[in-house]
This record gives sequence, structure tokens and C-alpha cells, in this order.
Amino acid sequence: MALALGGAGAKLALVSRNKEQLQAVAAEARKLGAEADIFVTDVTSEDQVKQLERDVAAKFGKVQILINNAGINIRKPSVEFTLDDWRAVMDTNLTSVFLHLSRVCAVHERQGYGAS
Repeated sequence: MALALGGAGAKLALVSRNKEQLQAVAAEARKLGAEADIFVTDVTSEDQVKQLERDVAAKFGKVQILINNAGINIRKPSVEFTLDDWRAVMDTNLTSVFLHLSRVCAVHERQGYGAS
């Protein structure tokens, strides 16, 4: 998604916990002519998501599109699944969506436009 949007002229704020993966995607996007910056962020942390909003706004000014696609899966038998495993999956796959939408929708409302 990032490469398609970047290739179409979008400025990209790439977000992940994995800096190496971010750098690889940013390099590919730049080959397509996209402006891309990376933001190493734990999307399950409300404080880090708030900081991300400030950092992206400082870099790009406006946020027009949010692609909220963080997700993990822990593969093991259900009888071996711990509560910590459960929380990691739920926080990454669901809580992160809430945290980003609550921040970015407020930005879109202030700007008068945007898509989440």
C-alpha cells in the first residue's frame, strides 16, 4: 500500500516497531520518487502514538490518509497461549487501531478533510 501510494505521489510516514523493515520500505518508496520518512513507534503505546502524531505533523504538516494495518499473530496451540500472548495480539491488532483513529480522526476534523 505504501509503495502504491508513494508511487502515486503521496508523502509517506512509515510507522513500525522494526527500524530495519521501515528503512527497506522507505528505500523502495524513494526509488519510486516518493518522499518517505520513518517513525519507529510501538503502536500499542498511547504515549508513543501521541508523539507520532506530533512528529508526523511537524514533518508533513497534514495527514490526509491513514492506513491502519498493524497486526501480529502468535502461532501455537491454544492450550499454550498465555494471557500475555493474548494481550499482545489484542493490543497490536485492535488497541492500536483505536489509538490511531482517535488521534488521526481529530486531526482530520481540525483540517476539514481526510480518510481513515
